[in-house]
Amino acid sequence: MRREAAEEWRRLDEVRREARKGVKSGEVAEVSAVAREMLREEEEVVEEERQREKEEEKEKREFIVHVPLPDEKEIERRVLEKKKMELLNKYVSEGLMEEQTEAKDMLNIQR
Repeated sequence: MRREAAEEWRRLDEVRREARKGVKSGEVAEVSAVAREMLREEEEVVEEERQREKEEEKEKREFIVHVPLPDEKEIERRVLEKKKMELLNKYVSEGLMEEQTEAKDMLNIQR
């Protein structure tokens, strides 16, 4: 790919040099059909390279998801709730836990 681009550049550079030799200062230069076609091909190649670079940039971008984070009060509430549950599991009997769960269900408390 790089070698092809270098060869293309050299070929176009040679065409430019020949064009400069043929034009004297003050004269209007005419571009031959071959030179126009070569310039058009060069533009197409450059445009294709730009397009490929844009596609590669799109692929390189990271996918970032923005999610809401809990505030300090919410974090504190969850930590406290977890500690309460650990202490309840440690010191309370199974029967009392079942009664507490039933009472919460009856009162429709979701904790």
